Amino acid sequence: MDGGLRTRPGLAVQAGTVPLMVRVAVEAERRGLPSFHSSEFYDRSAVVTLAAVAAATSRIRIGSAIAWALGRTPVATATEFRSLAELAPGRVRLGLGTGNPQVISDWHGLDEDRPAARLAELVPLIRRIWEVGTEPVDHDGPFYRCHIPVDPTLQPWPRPADPAGASRPPILLAGGRAPMIRAAGAVADGLMGLPLCSAAFAEEVVRPALAAAAKLAGRERPVPITGMTICAVGEDPARARALAATQLAVFASRASADPLIAFHGFGSEVAAIREAFARRDMPGVAAAVSDRMLDTLTVHGTPEEARQRFAAVFDGVYDEALLFTAGKGMPEGGFEESLLASCEAFGG
Repeated sequence: MDGGLRTRPGLAVQAGTVPLMVRVAVEAERRGLPSFHSSEFYDRSAVVTLAAVAAATSRIRIGSAIAWALGRTPVATATEFRSLAELAPGRVRLGLGTGNPQVISDWHGLDEDRPAARLAELVPLIRRIWEVGTEPVDHDGPFYRCHIPVDPTLQPWPRPADPAGASRPPILLAGGRAPMIRAAGAVADGLMGLPLCSAAFAEEVVRPALAAAAKLAGRERPVPITGMTICAVGEDPARARALAATQLAVFASRASADPLIAFHGFGSEVAAIREAFARRDMPGVAAAVSDRMLDTLTVHGTPEEARQRFAAVFDGVYDEALLFTAGKGMPEGGFEESLLASCEAFGG
Protein backbone atom coordinates (compact mmCIF):
# COMPACT_ATOMS: atom_id res chain seq x y z
CA MET A 1 0.00 0.00 0.00
CA ASP A 2 1.13 3.59 -0.64
CA GLY A 3 2.54 5.77 2.12
CA GLY A 4 4.33 2.91 3.88
CA LEU A 5 1.20 1.35 5.40
CA ARG A 6 0.44 -2.33 4.91
CA THR A 7 -3.23 -1.91 5.76
CA ARG A 8 -5.62 1.00 5.38
CA PRO A 9 -7.90 1.33 8.42
CA GLY A 10 -11.63 1.96 8.32
CA LEU A 11 -13.64 4.20 10.64
CA ALA A 12 -15.79 3.44 13.68
CA VAL A 13 -17.77 6.39 15.02
CA GLN A 14 -19.79 6.94 18.18
CA ALA A 15 -22.26 9.86 18.49
CA GLY A 16 -22.75 12.65 15.98
CA THR A 17 -25.86 13.38 13.97
CA VAL A 18 -27.02 11.09 11.19
CA PRO A 19 -26.38 13.78 8.51
CA LEU A 20 -22.82 14.18 9.83
CA MET A 21 -22.28 10.40 9.69
CA VAL A 22 -23.43 10.40 6.07
CA ARG A 23 -21.02 13.22 5.19
CA VAL A 24 -18.12 11.43 6.86
CA ALA A 25 -18.93 8.09 5.21
CA VAL A 26 -19.14 9.75 1.79
CA GLU A 27 -15.76 11.41 2.39
CA ALA A 28 -14.28 8.13 3.63
CA GLU A 29 -15.49 6.38 0.46
CA ARG A 30 -14.12 9.20 -1.71
CA ARG A 31 -10.74 8.89 0.01
CA GLY A 32 -10.66 5.13 -0.47
CA LEU A 33 -11.08 3.98 3.14
CA PRO A 34 -12.38 0.38 3.23
CA SER A 35 -15.20 0.65 5.76
CA PHE A 36 -17.43 2.84 7.91
CA HIS A 37 -18.98 1.60 11.17
CA SER A 38 -21.61 3.23 13.35
CA SER A 39 -22.05 2.52 17.03
CA GLU A 40 -25.26 2.73 19.02
CA PHE A 41 -26.14 4.71 22.13
CA TYR A 42 -29.24 6.07 23.80
CA ASP A 43 -29.23 8.92 21.27
CA ARG A 44 -28.24 6.99 18.14
CA SER A 45 -29.57 3.99 16.20
CA ALA A 46 -26.85 2.11 14.35
CA VAL A 47 -29.39 0.65 11.93
CA VAL A 48 -30.97 3.98 10.90
CA THR A 49 -27.52 5.54 10.53
CA LEU A 50 -26.27 2.68 8.36
CA ALA A 51 -29.40 2.80 6.21
CA ALA A 52 -28.74 6.48 5.48
CA VAL A 53 -25.07 5.74 4.77
CA ALA A 54 -25.99 2.83 2.49
CA ALA A 55 -28.23 5.09 0.43
CA ALA A 56 -25.48 7.70 0.00
CA THR A 57 -22.57 5.38 -0.85
CA SER A 58 -21.91 2.58 -3.31
CA ARG A 59 -18.58 0.91 -2.50
CA ILE A 60 -17.52 1.33 1.11
CA ARG A 61 -18.33 -1.54 3.48
CA ILE A 62 -20.61 -0.59 6.35
CA GLY A 63 -21.28 -2.18 9.71
CA SER A 64 -22.37 -1.78 13.29
CA ALA A 65 -19.67 -1.34 15.88
CA ILE A 66 -21.74 -2.08 17.77
CA ALA A 67 -25.50 -2.68 17.74
CA TRP A 68 -27.27 -3.63 20.97
CA ALA A 69 -27.62 -7.42 20.97
CA LEU A 70 -29.95 -7.43 23.98
CA GLY A 71 -32.06 -4.45 22.94
CA ARG A 72 -33.78 -6.34 20.12
CA THR A 73 -35.35 -9.74 19.72
CA PRO A 74 -33.52 -12.18 17.43
CA VAL A 75 -36.20 -11.67 14.78
CA ALA A 76 -35.86 -7.87 14.92
CA THR A 77 -32.07 -8.07 14.59
CA ALA A 78 -32.26 -10.53 11.69
CA THR A 79 -34.91 -8.46 9.91
CA GLU A 80 -33.13 -5.13 10.26
CA PHE A 81 -29.81 -6.40 8.96
CA ARG A 82 -31.40 -8.39 6.16
CA SER A 83 -33.00 -5.13 5.05
CA LEU A 84 -29.64 -3.34 5.25
CA ALA A 85 -28.08 -6.10 3.15
CA GLU A 86 -30.69 -5.43 0.47
CA LEU A 87 -29.77 -1.72 0.51
CA ALA A 88 -26.04 -2.43 0.29
CA PRO A 89 -25.53 -5.93 -1.17
CA GLY A 90 -22.30 -7.53 -0.05
CA ARG A 91 -21.25 -4.48 1.99
CA VAL A 92 -22.89 -5.06 5.41
CA ARG A 93 -21.46 -6.51 8.62
CA LEU A 94 -23.37 -7.09 11.84
CA GLY A 95 -21.36 -6.24 14.94
CA LEU A 96 -23.19 -7.15 18.13
CA GLY A 97 -22.41 -6.30 21.75
CA THR A 98 -24.13 -6.14 25.10
CA GLY A 99 -22.71 -3.00 26.65
CA ASN A 100 -21.61 -2.94 30.28
CA PRO A 101 -23.78 -4.24 33.16
CA GLN A 102 -25.31 -0.77 33.64
CA VAL A 103 -26.47 -0.74 30.02
CA ILE A 104 -27.96 -4.22 30.29
CA SER A 105 -29.74 -3.58 33.59
CA ASP A 106 -30.58 0.13 33.71
CA TRP A 107 -31.03 0.94 30.00
CA HIS A 108 -32.60 -2.24 28.67
CA GLY A 109 -34.20 -3.34 31.95
CA LEU A 110 -32.78 -6.87 31.78
CA ASP A 111 -31.48 -9.04 34.59
CA GLU A 112 -28.80 -10.98 32.77
CA ASP A 113 -25.73 -12.37 34.51
CA ARG A 114 -24.55 -14.49 31.54
CA PRO A 115 -24.44 -12.09 28.56
CA ALA A 116 -21.72 -14.01 26.70
CA ALA A 117 -23.65 -17.28 26.88
CA ARG A 118 -26.75 -15.45 25.66
CA LEU A 119 -24.90 -14.11 22.61
CA ALA A 120 -23.45 -17.54 21.90
CA GLU A 121 -27.04 -18.74 21.52
CA LEU A 122 -28.18 -15.64 19.62
CA VAL A 123 -25.69 -15.75 16.73
CA PRO A 124 -26.68 -19.19 15.31
CA LEU A 125 -30.33 -18.31 15.84
CA ILE A 126 -30.03 -15.16 13.70
CA ARG A 127 -28.47 -17.23 10.93
CA ARG A 128 -31.37 -19.70 11.11
CA ILE A 129 -33.92 -16.87 10.91
CA TRP A 130 -32.20 -15.64 7.76
CA GLU A 131 -32.92 -19.06 6.20
CA VAL A 132 -36.64 -19.18 7.05
CA GLY A 133 -37.44 -19.03 3.34
CA THR A 134 -36.23 -22.64 3.05
CA GLU A 135 -35.93 -23.99 6.61
CA PRO A 136 -38.27 -23.58 9.60
CA VAL A 137 -37.02 -22.21 12.91
CA ASP A 138 -37.89 -24.33 15.94
CA HIS A 139 -35.78 -23.08 18.79
CA ASP A 140 -36.22 -23.47 22.54
CA GLY A 141 -33.02 -22.51 24.29
CA PRO A 142 -31.91 -21.24 27.69
CA PHE A 143 -32.36 -17.62 26.62
CA TYR A 144 -34.56 -17.54 23.50
CA ARG A 145 -37.73 -19.14 22.18
CA CYS A 146 -38.45 -18.75 18.47
CA HIS A 147 -40.78 -20.77 16.19
CA ILE A 148 -41.26 -19.66 12.57
CA PRO A 149 -42.60 -21.96 9.82
CA VAL A 150 -41.14 -21.97 6.34
CA ASP A 151 -42.43 -19.02 4.35
CA PRO A 152 -42.47 -20.11 0.68
CA THR A 153 -43.27 -16.52 -0.39
CA LEU A 154 -39.99 -15.24 1.05
CA GLN A 155 -37.21 -14.91 -1.47
CA PRO A 156 -34.41 -17.15 -0.19
CA TRP A 157 -30.90 -15.80 0.15
CA PRO A 158 -28.71 -16.80 -2.78
CA ARG A 159 -26.15 -19.42 -1.92
CA PRO A 160 -22.79 -17.94 -0.86
CA ALA A 161 -21.24 -19.27 -4.08
CA ASP A 162 -23.62 -17.17 -6.17
CA PRO A 163 -21.59 -14.05 -7.06
CA ALA A 164 -24.70 -12.20 -8.19
CA GLY A 165 -26.48 -12.63 -4.88
CA ALA A 166 -26.37 -10.46 -1.79
CA SER A 167 -24.29 -12.30 0.79
CA ARG A 168 -25.48 -12.75 4.35
CA PRO A 169 -23.82 -10.23 6.68
CA PRO A 170 -20.95 -11.66 8.71
CA ILE A 171 -21.75 -11.57 12.43
CA LEU A 172 -19.06 -10.26 14.79
CA LEU A 173 -19.24 -10.23 18.58
CA ALA A 174 -17.72 -7.34 20.48
CA GLY A 175 -15.82 -7.76 23.71
CA GLY A 176 -12.50 -7.62 25.48
CA ARG A 177 -13.02 -9.99 28.39
CA ALA A 178 -12.50 -13.74 28.27
CA PRO A 179 -16.18 -14.90 28.20
CA MET A 180 -17.08 -12.78 25.16
CA ILE A 181 -13.84 -13.64 23.38
CA ARG A 182 -14.66 -17.33 23.89
CA ALA A 183 -18.19 -16.81 22.55
CA ALA A 184 -16.81 -15.09 19.45
CA GLY A 185 -14.34 -17.90 18.91
CA ALA A 186 -17.06 -20.50 19.21
CA VAL A 187 -19.85 -19.10 17.02
CA ALA A 188 -19.09 -15.72 15.39
CA ASP A 189 -17.55 -14.78 12.05
CA GLY A 190 -15.11 -12.54 13.88
CA LEU A 191 -14.31 -10.63 17.05
CA MET A 192 -14.97 -6.89 17.22
CA GLY A 193 -12.34 -5.72 19.68
CA LEU A 194 -13.05 -2.96 22.17
CA PRO A 195 -11.59 0.52 21.52
CA LEU A 196 -9.13 0.05 24.39
CA CYS A 197 -6.54 -2.52 23.33
CA SER A 198 -2.84 -2.70 22.53
CA ALA A 199 -0.80 -4.59 19.99
CA ALA A 200 0.82 -6.71 22.70
CA PHE A 201 -2.47 -7.51 24.46
CA ALA A 202 -4.07 -8.48 21.13
CA GLU A 203 -1.24 -10.87 20.25
CA GLU A 204 -0.47 -12.34 23.67
CA VAL A 205 -3.94 -12.51 25.22
CA VAL A 206 -6.78 -12.05 22.74
CA ARG A 207 -5.62 -14.17 19.78
CA PRO A 208 -4.66 -17.22 21.88
CA ALA A 209 -8.00 -17.12 23.73
CA LEU A 210 -9.89 -16.75 20.46
CA ALA A 211 -7.98 -19.62 18.85
CA ALA A 212 -8.51 -21.91 21.85
CA ALA A 213 -12.27 -21.29 21.79
CA ALA A 214 -12.44 -21.91 18.05
CA LYS A 215 -10.51 -25.18 18.41
CA LEU A 216 -12.79 -26.33 21.23
CA ALA A 217 -15.80 -25.62 18.98
CA GLY A 218 -14.27 -27.70 16.17
CA ARG A 219 -13.63 -24.74 13.88
CA GLU A 220 -10.68 -25.15 11.54
CA ARG A 221 -10.14 -21.60 10.30
CA PRO A 222 -8.81 -18.79 12.50
CA VAL A 223 -11.43 -16.32 13.70
CA PRO A 224 -10.43 -12.84 12.45
CA ILE A 225 -10.20 -9.77 14.67
CA THR A 226 -11.54 -6.37 13.73
CA GLY A 227 -9.72 -4.12 16.15
CA MET A 228 -10.72 -0.59 17.10
CA THR A 229 -8.14 2.02 18.12
CA ILE A 230 -9.01 5.36 19.68
CA CYS A 231 -8.10 8.13 17.26
CA ALA A 232 -7.99 11.95 17.44
CA VAL A 233 -6.53 13.93 14.54
CA GLY A 234 -6.19 17.67 14.00
CA GLU A 235 -3.78 20.41 13.00
CA ASP A 236 -3.21 21.27 16.67
CA PRO A 237 -1.33 18.27 18.14
CA ALA A 238 -1.92 19.36 21.75
CA ARG A 239 -5.65 19.51 21.17
CA ALA A 240 -5.60 16.10 19.44
CA ARG A 241 -3.69 14.67 22.40
CA ALA A 242 -6.26 16.01 24.85
CA LEU A 243 -9.14 14.58 22.80
CA ALA A 244 -7.47 11.16 22.61
CA ALA A 245 -6.76 11.23 26.35
CA THR A 246 -10.38 12.02 27.19
CA GLN A 247 -11.65 9.16 25.03
CA LEU A 248 -9.08 6.76 26.48
CA ALA A 249 -10.03 7.73 30.02
CA VAL A 250 -13.72 7.02 29.42
CA PHE A 251 -12.98 3.41 28.49
CA ALA A 252 -10.24 2.98 31.11
CA SER A 253 -12.73 3.94 33.82
CA ARG A 254 -14.82 0.82 33.09
CA ALA A 255 -14.32 -2.61 34.59
CA SER A 256 -14.07 -4.14 31.10
CA ALA A 257 -10.62 -2.51 30.82
CA ASP A 258 -9.22 -4.17 33.96
CA PRO A 259 -7.44 -7.08 32.21
CA LEU A 260 -5.67 -4.67 29.83
CA ILE A 261 -4.79 -2.29 32.67
CA ALA A 262 -3.25 -5.12 34.69
CA PHE A 263 -1.38 -6.46 31.65
CA HIS A 264 0.39 -3.13 31.06
CA GLY A 265 0.70 -1.97 34.65
CA PHE A 266 -1.43 1.12 34.19
CA GLY A 267 -2.97 0.79 37.66
CA SER A 268 -1.80 4.11 39.10
CA GLU A 269 -2.96 6.09 36.07
CA VAL A 270 -6.36 4.42 36.06
CA ALA A 271 -6.82 5.01 39.79
CA ALA A 272 -6.24 8.72 39.18
CA ILE A 273 -8.60 8.66 36.18
CA ARG A 274 -11.39 7.07 38.22
CA GLU A 275 -10.87 9.49 41.11
CA ALA A 276 -11.14 12.43 38.72
CA PHE A 277 -14.32 10.96 37.21
CA ALA A 278 -15.80 10.66 40.70
CA ARG A 279 -15.12 14.40 41.20
CA ARG A 280 -16.54 15.15 37.72
CA ASP A 281 -13.18 16.80 36.98
CA MET A 282 -12.85 16.32 33.20
CA PRO A 283 -9.56 18.28 32.87
CA GLY A 284 -8.20 16.09 35.67
CA VAL A 285 -9.43 12.98 33.86
CA ALA A 286 -7.41 13.86 30.73
CA ALA A 287 -4.38 14.97 32.76
CA ALA A 288 -4.24 11.58 34.53
CA VAL A 289 -3.56 9.81 31.21
CA SER A 290 0.18 9.28 30.85
CA ASP A 291 2.15 9.57 27.63
CA ARG A 292 2.90 5.85 27.87
CA MET A 293 -0.81 5.05 27.92
CA LEU A 294 -1.48 7.32 24.95
CA ASP A 295 1.37 5.95 22.87
CA THR A 296 0.42 2.34 23.67
CA LEU A 297 -3.33 2.60 23.17
CA THR A 298 -4.18 5.46 20.80
CA VAL A 299 -3.45 7.18 17.49
CA HIS A 300 -3.34 10.98 17.76
CA GLY A 301 -1.74 14.15 16.46
CA THR A 302 -1.62 15.96 13.16
CA PRO A 303 -2.60 13.89 10.08
CA GLU A 304 1.05 13.02 9.47
CA GLU A 305 1.75 12.25 13.14
CA ALA A 306 -1.35 10.06 13.39
CA ARG A 307 -0.37 8.16 10.28
CA GLN A 308 3.14 7.61 11.65
CA ARG A 309 1.81 6.41 15.01
CA PHE A 310 -0.55 3.96 13.34
CA ALA A 311 2.26 2.66 11.12
CA ALA A 312 4.59 2.19 14.08
CA VAL A 313 2.17 0.59 16.53
CA PHE A 314 -0.99 -0.81 14.94
CA ASP A 315 -0.35 -1.49 11.25
CA GLY A 316 -0.87 -5.21 10.63
CA VAL A 317 -1.92 -6.03 14.22
CA TYR A 318 -5.55 -6.82 13.33
CA ASP A 319 -7.15 -8.59 10.39
CA GLU A 320 -9.02 -5.31 9.94
CA ALA A 321 -8.22 -2.09 11.76
CA LEU A 322 -10.78 0.59 12.63
CA LEU A 323 -10.00 4.07 13.89
CA PHE A 324 -12.49 4.81 16.67
CA THR A 325 -13.64 8.35 17.37
CA ALA A 326 -16.28 9.28 19.96
CA GLY A 327 -18.04 12.61 20.17
CA LYS A 328 -18.48 12.55 23.94
CA GLY A 329 -16.34 15.17 25.61
CA MET A 330 -15.22 16.77 22.34
CA PRO A 331 -15.66 20.54 21.85
CA GLU A 332 -18.05 21.78 19.20
CA GLY A 333 -16.45 21.30 15.82
CA GLY A 334 -13.64 19.12 17.16
CA PHE A 335 -15.52 15.90 16.48
CA GLU A 336 -16.15 16.60 12.81
CA GLU A 337 -12.66 18.03 12.40
CA SER A 338 -11.08 14.86 13.77
CA LEU A 339 -13.20 12.57 11.57
CA LEU A 340 -12.46 14.46 8.36
CA ALA A 341 -8.77 14.74 9.28
CA SER A 342 -8.69 10.96 9.77
CA CYS A 343 -10.08 10.50 6.27
CA GLU A 344 -7.36 12.80 4.98
CA ALA A 345 -4.59 11.11 6.91
CA PHE A 346 -5.44 7.54 5.98
CA GLY A 347 -7.17 7.96 2.63
CA GLY A 348 -5.68 7.74 -0.81
